[in-house]
Amino acid sequence: MKTFDIYDDEINRLLQLHEDHFNDFKSKLIAPAKLQETFVAFANSDGGDIYIGIEDDSVKTERINGFKDQEEANALISVLLESTTPAVENVITEFLDTKDKGLILHFNIPKSHKVHYTANGDCFIRVNASKIKIKGERITFLSYAKGAEPYEKK
Repeated sequence: MKTFDIYDDEINRLLQLHEDHFNDFKSKLIAPAKLQETFVAFANSDGGDIYIGIEDDSVKTERINGFKDQEEANALISVLLESTTPAVENVITEFLDTKDKGLILHFNIPKSHKVHYTANGDCFIRVNASKIKIKGERITFLSYAKGAEPYEKK
């Protein structure tokens, strides 16, 4: 997996981003299944970026607490890329090396033309800076909106 060195101005640019419809920060300590909910929500909505190893801006201490090496992130990567149904295509996965604060795992998730589910079968969408679990007709309408299921065939 590619690793890119980032320096103070790039780190500061990341820290100036706010969580919104297209960006989310997650602690490296997040449970893989919980992270998968956000991943699926981005794919089911308009796409976006997840940065793992950066704490929310509500944290008043050091916000960057990256991975010591790529192997430390294996469980997260595996759950996101291999356990989502169907798999999300064209995801860009990379590490951003801050040197003294560790590696930030970055996922760029494209908007998908399919409806995606977590490993336990839940479906989420992204609304503003949060994810919302949807069920039943809302999933059907999402499928229609994506063109994954033509309305005319119903």
